[in-house]
Amino acid sequence: MISRVLAGRYELLEKLGEGSIFVAYRARDHETNTLVTVKLLQPAFADDTTLVHMLKQCLSSTSSLNHPRIARILHVGEHDGQLVLVTEFVRGISLKERIRRVAPFTLSVAVDIALAVAEGLESAHRAGIAHGDLRPHNIIVSQEGLIKVTDFGLLPALLGSPLAQASWLTRAAPYLPPELTEIRSATPAADVYALGVILFEMVTGGVPFPADTPVAIALRHAKDPPPSPRAVNPGVPRAVEGIVLKAMQKLPDQRYPDMSAMVQDLRAVHDALRFGKPLSWSPLERAPEGTASAPRVREARPAEAEDAELRFIKYAFRALTVLAALVVIAFVVVGFWLTRPVKEAPVPDLRGKALVEARRLTQDAGLNLVIRQEDYNEQFPAGTVYLVQPEPGARLKVGGTVQVWVSKGSRTVEVPNVQGLSEADARKRLIDAGLQVGKVEEKPHPTAPAGTVLAQSPAPQQRVNRDAPVDLTVSKGLPLPSVPDEGVERGFELVIPVKGAPNEVVQVRLEVQDGLGVYTILDEPHYGGEKLIVPVRVRGRNVVFRIYFNNQLVHEEVRS
Repeated sequence: MISRVLAGRYELLEKLGEGSIFVAYRARDHETNTLVTVKLLQPAFADDTTLVHMLKQCLSSTSSLNHPRIARILHVGEHDGQLVLVTEFVRGISLKERIRRVAPFTLSVAVDIALAVAEGLESAHRAGIAHGDLRPHNIIVSQEGLIKVTDFGLLPALLGSPLAQASWLTRAAPYLPPELTEIRSATPAADVYALGVILFEMVTGGVPFPADTPVAIALRHAKDPPPSPRAVNPGVPRAVEGIVLKAMQKLPDQRYPDMSAMVQDLRAVHDALRFGKPLSWSPLERAPEGTASAPRVREARPAEAEDAELRFIKYAFRALTVLAALVVIAFVVVGFWLTRPVKEAPVPDLRGKALVEARRLTQDAGLNLVIRQEDYNEQFPAGTVYLVQPEPGARLKVGGTVQVWVSKGSRTVEVPNVQGLSEADARKRLIDAGLQVGKVEEKPHPTAPAGTVLAQSPAPQQRVNRDAPVDLTVSKGLPLPSVPDEGVERGFELVIPVKGAPNEVVQVRLEVQDGLGVYTILDEPHYGGEKLIVPVRVRGRNVVFRIYFNNQLVHEEVRS
């Protein structure tokens, strides 16, 4: 999927993670040149038309949410019949991942995160939208401490699809209030309960009702009293303990009346931590000083206590009834998965295709490509596929694996012609051809400049095995004059016109090779257009003069 462009504008750059329903990618919007998050349905739900239809309805109703603590929905569309959800990109990790790494949090960090989430929920509730699926997986925490809540209002769609519901319950069960099994819709009271669970998890490092299955977790939510976070972490003050326990009351009308009331208590704790005020109060008993958000809970009269007990029994009974139905649904879902028709895709013909193209074709078919082996092959160029298993045209389950064998090219290569090149250029050409440089022998030559390749073995155009050595014979310049000639001294007058613009400075060097060896007799800057007359005294025959402009050889002359 990476590098694909969806809906003509969203280029997928990186996979961010997978949830129970969506796979999230970091993407670039080519129209605005900004980073966004693109969410696609898991392949198992791509053909669930009921789920797709209900998701579109839910997303259209929540796209108007606009708050700094809520990840904005930017676009809801389709690509090749696939739902594409585009949201604001937040560079960070989920709160669930952060809890897994470092919980229990320090008190100030946990309260700051809970307060930020509560402020976002408060704004959404005022707009008439409850989250319904609030859990740490749907809260993003950036490296700078920015908090964003995602996936608002999707609960009706999740509950409307048996397959989606079964997958979602695995992650959502620890955060669902008892009444959700009966009401089956998103409510502000359910968000209050879930935020209490999340705060408990942040200050203790674990959820309040752990169990092995979603049904067992739901049973504990329905019948077990909410545990005290102070019993797990003695460092939790009474005020924070009271906020958690008040939010996690079994009956909705015994929790905070709305998210605004919970926000006020969280702000009171935040301010107390900031200014060093005591946190010995509890919203279950009395209001903190200076606030009216946590009224004293008056003692219930016997009749009221009896009514509360009856209401709890009623909720518990209904919850157990619905949980029994969920067990039946689970069996139905398992049966569906075992008997449902398997979606298949044909294996594409990848033979002769470059590896990059083969990967793209395999991904487009919904399959995975694995390189089984890389080996030499005389018929296929390096980097191309020469064998595919299963055979092209065979049908595999979507998500299945296609194995390929990739060519490293021919085992033999043609020896390139490097004669006349400098030794450095010859080495590079041989290595690029898949060969090695063997022995290098230097020989004097009357005309070939020093360092020039005179001969090679094997000869050009022969075919040899890869990595075979190629021996080179390299010129070391003119042969030195014989000893009798060393004493013959002669004089020359060289005329050197300096090439270049009138204002251009050119470094001119004159190098001489005679019976005494190789030496420089002139190396100085001059302006372009000048004409230099240089007298030279040399010894021996076959004298070589070399003229360099800015260290580039421009003229070589041999005089006998």
